[in-house]
Amino acid sequence: MTSLASQLRNSGFLGDLPDELLDALAGIGQARVFPDGAIIFRQGDPATQLYLVVDGQVALEICAAAVGCKRVLTVGAGELLGWSPVLEQGRLTATARALRAVKAIEFDGATLLEVCERNPRLGYEFMRRVALALAKRLSATRLQLVDVYGSQMPAVGDPRTMGG
Repeated sequence: MTSLASQLRNSGFLGDLPDELLDALAGIGQARVFPDGAIIFRQGDPATQLYLVVDGQVALEICAAAVGCKRVLTVGAGELLGWSPVLEQGRLTATARALRAVKAIEFDGATLLEVCERNPRLGYEFMRRVALALAKRLSATRLQLVDVYGSQMPAVGDPRTMGG
């Protein structure tokens, strides 16, 4: 097992995968380091790379002209950044900034998809974990909405939520 495969094993995100699947991912991954304050990627950039945080903390920020950039989530070790390329979305939906030095494993999105297509077991296991990560983020977003809007949230089926 390579050093990159060992980092994948210890990441928590992929740790329970068999060695041969970790080795396949390690073969296409690249170790990266981002110093404090570094921009890992920007909202609106082409979605080409995916990152697995090995160590450190990253702020995910959404930027809008009217309010500037606002942090919406902080991610750390064992979490994904920039999952848009594996969902074949064209652009990144947030800016990622290192809050403290970040060690990450970088994957080219197109290459990762090719490897997942060639190895259905790996593809299933990887995408299942992506789905779990997205569910966790969706839950965090819902909690933020409740904090902001409290009991004034429109109900499902309310014309205000249906573009009415």
